[in-house]
Amino acid sequence: MKPGWTAGVTRARLLLNRAIGPEHASEVAASQSLRDGLAALAGSAYGERARADQDLAAAQRGVAETLLWHLRILAGWLPAAGAALVRALAGWFELMNIDARLAALASDGREPRPFVLGTLATAWNEAERARTFEDLAREVAGSAWRTPPGSSPPELTIGLRVAWARRVQESAPEAADWVAGAGALLVARELLVARSGEHAAQLLRYPGIDQRVLAANTVPELHGALGPRAGWALSGIAEPTDLWRAELGWWDRVEEDARALLRRIDDEAVVLAAAALLAVDAQRTARALESAASSARGAAARSSPEPGPERFDATD
Repeated sequence: MKPGWTAGVTRARLLLNRAIGPEHASEVAASQSLRDGLAALAGSAYGERARADQDLAAAQRGVAETLLWHLRILAGWLPAAGAALVRALAGWFELMNIDARLAALASDGREPRPFVLGTLATAWNEAERARTFEDLAREVAGSAWRTPPGSSPPELTIGLRVAWARRVQESAPEAADWVAGAGALLVARELLVARSGEHAAQLLRYPGIDQRVLAANTVPELHGALGPRAGWALSGIAEPTDLWRAELGWWDRVEEDARALLRRIDDEAVVLAAAALLAVDAQRTARALESAASSARGAAARSSPEPGPERFDATD
């Protein structure tokens, strides 16, 4: 281990004991109601923030907050370089805060409480004070995100995701395949689901994306244009309606790779692996809660004369 990393790497491995794992998540998913699913989480690390009196959105928010808290703990035990790595990975939470502010500025001004980032914040401490789109875009553009301001909220939203991908790849080269696969999914959603070419300039800044990729009109065309480095995320997918399967496959690949990284004698690799596995566990738990909630909706639909969905549709 490098000097200064010993405590952080040890903490990273210990934090993985807080994950509930696939078997426990399956028990949660098999619950007959959201309340039952949350009861099954009560004794876990998620139980403090995902409680039985919450609705699905609040419970999933609690799961995300638990992940963020784990990342903050991890960063606190690492030297500056390790904390910077975790900060880059935790950029998703800052994205969510900025997305919520953009939505509030476009509507009635109400927004959920922001994720508390602490030392993992990059731009939010300044961006939180923004009360217009122009101010928000300017604060983000002038921060370590290095994002072009953008002339509209959608443009800024795409630009931030591209900037996050670049930050993660620069901070964690071992995550390059994950970044590339995530880019394939982002482009597929933009081109083939939203059917929008408005944000080509932002997408071209994504690592590995070029004009040939943006010219694709079908999933197979996109898969071929991306090449193996990114195209793996779309393997076996023929239609845009199946992209949800590709997203689940992306998480499976991250989990598989992260478990391999965890076995390496490399401080940065172990920290990256631990953070990724904690994220995988949180995402799996959030899906399990949605499945539990859908069980109750399905039961209600079957007992009701009104037509309605009888099972969870993963494309929702």
